[in-house]
Amino acid sequence: MKKTVIFVLVLLLAMIVVPVAALDLSEFSTKNVKNTFSTPIFEKSEEPNAENSDTVKVMAKADGNIMTASVTEYLVGCVASEMPATYHEEALKAQAVAAYTNLVRLRKNPDSSLGGADISDDPKKHQGYLNEEQQKEKWGDKYERYHEKILSAVSEVAGEAVTYNSEPIVAAYCAISTGKTENAADIWGGELPYLVSVVSSGDKLSPDCSSTVVLSTEQFRQALSGEGDIQLGDDPSAWIGNIERTEAGAVKNITIGSKTLTGANARKLFSLRSPAFSVEYSNGNFTFNVSGYGHLIGMSQYGADYMARNGSDYKTILTHYYTGTEIKKIPLE
Repeated sequence: MKKTVIFVLVLLLAMIVVPVAALDLSEFSTKNVKNTFSTPIFEKSEEPNAENSDTVKVMAKADGNIMTASVTEYLVGCVASEMPATYHEEALKAQAVAAYTNLVRLRKNPDSSLGGADISDDPKKHQGYLNEEQQKEKWGDKYERYHEKILSAVSEVAGEAVTYNSEPIVAAYCAISTGKTENAADIWGGELPYLVSVVSSGDKLSPDCSSTVVLSTEQFRQALSGEGDIQLGDDPSAWIGNIERTEAGAVKNITIGSKTLTGANARKLFSLRSPAFSVEYSNGNFTFNVSGYGHLIGMSQYGADYMARNGSDYKTILTHYYTGTEIKKIPLE
């Protein structure tokens, strides 16, 4: 039986029930990724980062302060933020390699907006990060066990990165796919040969793979208020027009009233877990049925855990989700 849930309550419930990784901490902004498409990975900066290669400077989203950590400390904190510590060790290793890959790539292209930091702890810009105090707050009396588990995973893959043509990739990841990941070109509008759709069958077994959001007509209208002048008309049943889908099933474009939006933009406006959704209007409400969690591109974290529990090692997991790639040792310069 479908449950009608008030919009705000849906968001609060998601914060309580869904594991940290499923809170979309693996999100990459469309703008950030599109900049990557147009910028050579190893382009020389006019102001290169001269920080010692054994340390990482992390800008805190909360207050703009810059924290300094060793590479190992940073990767432990990143994995702690991005993936549940209960996941299989091989999945944690895969996450650590993906995190290190992004750090290497970003270190080569310093972001002037970070005030000298290498990376932000804002997962919608770069990657999440929890320092030791935050890890203790998150895990409580399980801190020592989970910290040691993640530290062991990080240590075993130290210096390893995912590469394509010997260069570190954009190692995008999401919490849960729909059973297939998406092509980056379909969601972000920029093509990368290693971020293409692959099967991730274990994701359908996740209790968080499906979700529902129900909005009244007024809530629906308010959600669109920041999108400019959209003419909706008097009949709510006619507000939703043509829906164009990707090959893997996500919404590529959707016409709402007088305007066509990308699925990624619609996801953001209506606070949906992913751009893979259907929408129906009935009895004064719009019901969104959503599959997956996150942008659906790259490595599925739940899928990685499923593969690991079925015998795959971290290299097999990574090369499955990142097509045509190799795992290589790359120093952090």
